[in-house]
Amino acid sequence: MYRGFQLDRATPDKHCPVCHAECSERYINPGYTQIICPICGKFSAGDMAVYFITSLNDQKDNISYKLSHFFRSLSERAFGKSDSSLFPIYSHEDLKRVLNTPDPSVREKLLMLLQYIASLSNYPGQIVGLQPANDYPVLCAKNRAETDFYIQALGKDGMILVGKTEGGEPNCTITTRGWQELEKAEQSGADSPNGFIAMWFDPTQNPMRDAIKSAIIAAGYQPIRIDEVEHTNKIDDEILAKIRQSRFLVADFTGQRHGVYFEAGFMLGLGRTVIWICSKSDFADVHFDTRQYNTIVYENTDELKTRLQFRIEAILGKGPIPT
Repeated sequence: MYRGFQLDRATPDKHCPVCHAECSERYINPGYTQIICPICGKFSAGDMAVYFITSLNDQKDNISYKLSHFFRSLSERAFGKSDSSLFPIYSHEDLKRVLNTPDPSVREKLLMLLQYIASLSNYPGQIVGLQPANDYPVLCAKNRAETDFYIQALGKDGMILVGKTEGGEPNCTITTRGWQELEKAEQSGADSPNGFIAMWFDPTQNPMRDAIKSAIIAAGYQPIRIDEVEHTNKIDDEILAKIRQSRFLVADFTGQRHGVYFEAGFMLGLGRTVIWICSKSDFADVHFDTRQYNTIVYENTDELKTRLQFRIEAILGKGPIPT
């Protein structure tokens, strides 16, 4: 069951529009609905967004599990925090963007499960109980069966010791090897609060650079800039090291700098998020190989800051750094 909130009352015959579980709490307000679900966690959605979610049930390939993962991830990150901005009211356009994001790889899902078990552990060696029927959104799994598969896989890889409770649910203990894998992932930047900025650091781009930095900070992350390094074909070790230490990368293709293309590709190779942006005046010159990605095309700094902050929060959720 979702463990981010202490819930003491149930609303009968009220179900989550995403996963259809009975809500622990559901409030219908003018223009939006707030839901606390044992599977999806806590979230708020506008009226059109709720209608959009309901319409997904009629599709042959239901991909609403991505929404469950998105909402649950935000809720888990919000545990113990009072920042109400962690629960914005999402529109149907926001949810469409979430559904357009690719699924995590098997390796990423295994790591997310290991990180979740660690978040429930107060100390190394503790036995932690899991509830796969409710916890599957944590790792963007489609159902309990997929979650059970990853639990067994972590056990076979020696990352956890797997047992069962009296009720038949799995309980786990992270092994020494598992803790070492978590430390390695943390050092690699996969769970870093940093956002790397790849762009043309020409003086004419300073207003855009400041807007990008402001958006990353407003989203709760730490911007990493290499202002003194010109974006040419030369990519030195310092840049690569800082990309490795970042959770995501913002790539501004304005100016068509070769280095930006390289750095975006390097981050994609690490399996992490790249957010693509470009000025409207320069977008026609963007290389055709990158046009498959959902690019923020901006006309001014205000538009850039607002849309970039929203995109970061839609993909990664609110960051850990207070704004």
